Amino acid sequence: MHLIIAEKNISANRIAQILAGNEKVRAVKEGGVSTYSFDTKTVVGLKGHVVEVDFEPGYTNWRSKVHTPRTLIDAGTVKKPTEKKIVNLIQKLAKKADLVTIATDYDTEGELIGKEAYELVRAVNPAVRINRARFSAITPAEIRSAFDNLTDLDFALAAAGEVRQMVDLMWGASLTRFISLAARRGGRNILSVGRVQSPTLAMIVNREREIENFVPQTYWMLSLMTEKEEQPVEARHTAGRFTDHEAALAAEAGTKEPLVVTDVKEGQKNDRAPAPFDTTTFIVAASRLGLSAANAMRLAEDLYMNGYISYPRTDNTVYPKSLDLNAILDTLRGGVFDADIAWVRQHRRPVPTRGKKESTDHPPIHPTGAATREALGQDRWKVYELIVRRFLATLSPDATWATVRCTFDASGEPYAATGSRLLSAGWRRVYPYSEAKEKILPVITAGERLPIRSVNLEEKQTQPPARYSQSRLIQVMEEHGLGTKSTRHEVIGKLISRRYVEGNPLRPTLVGRAVTDALDNHAATITEPEMTRTLEEHMQLIKQRERSREDVVTESRGMLHRVFDKLEAHEEEIGEEIMEQTAEEHTVGPCPVCGHDLRIRHIGISQFIGCTGYPECRFNISLPGSTWGRAIRLDETCEEHGLSHVRLIRKGSRPWTIGCPLCSHIESNIEALRMMPSMIDDLMQRLHAHHIYTVSEIAGMQPVDLSGAVGVSIGEAGQLIREAEDALEVLRRRSELRKFVRKIIPPRRGRSHAKITRSLLEQGIGDIRALSQANPAALKKAGIGDAGATELLEAARGLCNERALREAGVPAVSLKKYQAGGVASPDDLCYLPIPYLSIKTGINPETVHKHVDLVCSHLGRPTPAKITKAVLERGRKELLAIPGIGEATVQRLYLAGIYDAATLREADPEKVSSITGIAEARLHDYIGHLK
Repeated sequence: MHLIIAEKNISANRIAQILAGNEKVRAVKEGGVSTYSFDTKTVVGLKGHVVEVDFEPGYTNWRSKVHTPRTLIDAGTVKKPTEKKIVNLIQKLAKKADLVTIATDYDTEGELIGKEAYELVRAVNPAVRINRARFSAITPAEIRSAFDNLTDLDFALAAAGEVRQMVDLMWGASLTRFISLAARRGGRNILSVGRVQSPTLAMIVNREREIENFVPQTYWMLSLMTEKEEQPVEARHTAGRFTDHEAALAAEAGTKEPLVVTDVKEGQKNDRAPAPFDTTTFIVAASRLGLSAANAMRLAEDLYMNGYISYPRTDNTVYPKSLDLNAILDTLRGGVFDADIAWVRQHRRPVPTRGKKESTDHPPIHPTGAATREALGQDRWKVYELIVRRFLATLSPDATWATVRCTFDASGEPYAATGSRLLSAGWRRVYPYSEAKEKILPVITAGERLPIRSVNLEEKQTQPPARYSQSRLIQVMEEHGLGTKSTRHEVIGKLISRRYVEGNPLRPTLVGRAVTDALDNHAATITEPEMTRTLEEHMQLIKQRERSREDVVTESRGMLHRVFDKLEAHEEEIGEEIMEQTAEEHTVGPCPVCGHDLRIRHIGISQFIGCTGYPECRFNISLPGSTWGRAIRLDETCEEHGLSHVRLIRKGSRPWTIGCPLCSHIESNIEALRMMPSMIDDLMQRLHAHHIYTVSEIAGMQPVDLSGAVGVSIGEAGQLIREAEDALEVLRRRSELRKFVRKIIPPRRGRSHAKITRSLLEQGIGDIRALSQANPAALKKAGIGDAGATELLEAARGLCNERALREAGVPAVSLKKYQAGGVASPDDLCYLPIPYLSIKTGINPETVHKHVDLVCSHLGRPTPAKITKAVLERGRKELLAIPGIGEATVQRLYLAGIYDAATLREADPEKVSSITGIAEARLHDYIGHLK
């Protein structure tokens, strides 16, 4: 068997379909993992890395006195499976294989993933031949060529990836533990530090400092308006910026007619077509379409896996000679780009454009397959079209512009106006992402005199440097040697997910600044790019076989030990600095009751805003649980309450901005307060004035305290407290109803649980008991289908019956027996005969009678006569002695209250027949035997 191992399931499927040609591919799942087989070949996909590097056992306890954060630098590492099902399947298939081909992506990460697969195979089949397929696109031509020209794994390239894994692990784990412990942050609040992450964060923090410390400088710009043949022309003073106000005023005063045209210069400007996309320039271009770096790469990766574009992780901006550009144009024909392709063929430049970076691993990003908007969907099409049009632009001629510069003299003051007109659109015809703005001047000749319509002296100020957008930050990271083409967007994603930065453009949060400042003050090596750049350069030397894996790891350990020498000497100061600054991160403003700080508190999945004056001050504001998102403070402040706005952040979901927490708290509790009959607007305003916002607060007060707070009598205060208690009970039942509906009815688009519950409440169904008695039409009106309504009603009735039996005093153990015997409701116990109840449940008849008595008394109904076990057993024997009566018939007779010869003799055959289903004639026979 020939085993082929791809990087992901989607690429495994595509590679199998390509290699199989006209053969049918058999798709089979083993243990939840798909394989694709044809002929003697089987293709299986990994899930990226299926093993991970971790420290050897013994290093999991962060607070260990033996294994301190520094010991992680020299700790041994092991490889552990992260996808056990895939690992097991790879090794199972490898045992049967006589040839294995690694077909992962060809870059550092892909080669390391391939080496991990290689080691898994070797562990179970040491002698099998293993080779490597290298490709830059998952297209028929590329894949077939790769499998026709198989090579060996590049162990040096994989070693570079392995070193990066180990170095990132030791730096990230040791520094994260140290900083988190110093700042007393644990659990979900740990402070992450990383070899690439920290210098990248420092650049964002430093830019924010530049913006804050920027001192604007005032300057003046002088311009005039003239016209030629009623076409206005703006000319600017050639001095540009005036930094001297007096000089600007003098120039303004000296600007007088006549305005004489002193010179007119015409020319042409070449507007060069753009270079091919590498990863960074692609991300920059995609950002102009509104895509984040991570999202752009995710979409590009998807397009690559499906054969639409080439490998999107590349540093190359020069098409290799081996790339058949004509074939790519042919591939794209037959769709929306036909007119553009025809134009490009007709006007094609002699040599494609080329950028400054050239490498041999992968070509620049280019299209590899035709697609339609319908097949791809909006976002993927947006990226695909961008890549197609960029490719077409690189084959298109340059654009050309006609330029003109006119200079003027206004009584000795020099002015100039410039104009431009697009002569030939060139590449801009097929690449509309860069706007071509023309500025047309009228025909002006030297020596002409024109009127001055107005003179404008405008005061301006210099602006601070702009914050980094994600795409600009990736460019700067590349310039500083931080990260790789494959990881830069992931680093930015981590900074955002760890709440070190926010917004776009990016700005640091308080905790991001606190960590950076502490590291800057005591171990600046971590936040400066030099260390990371050096290690990246040395990893590059591993690829070129100029340095060894062990050499670079040892060098990294030495660097990190020197960092710890500085950190450990200032551990207490670092912790205090971070704690002092991050306290502000959770502070939303002053407590309206006592003036102390209000802070966001997280305890498990619950979160709230509490007063730092606790326990003396117990004021707090409830927040939705953290399952809705983790609460963070925003910079915006409520004008009425002076509190910072709050937002809930949850990975994979849109942020939920609550706004002012106190405004939200008041608004969300008004409906509950209105449930109190005595609640009027004036009373509510008095309650709010004393910071009483909820019915639970009212219910928990003493009458004398409430009386003093809102100016009512103690009797009226007592009434308010009782009304609040009643409202709380209604709210409790509503909450229980909401949870019950959520448990039974699955959510669906357009049918949220909140919407269902709201509809039920509007129809007067406010608790589970009301639900159990509801008409199915009411549930249908709430958006619940027939099957769901039936299930919900049965569940509600079952729960209500169970509660009623419990309230009556039926023990839990016996209750389970009744339910197992099909005895579900209080009516069942009141009206079903005791013999029947006993035989169906296995409960002693005396005990059954006791339970029946409890239920009947609870419901105010008469209790039936007691029947002992002895009486029941004797009666059973009497019945079994009658010809034709067996055990099954006895049980049916019990249902009609017949448990012995006497009760049978007195029975009405017609009535008993209707209850038991026993034929009336047969009952007459039974009774006849007794007579």
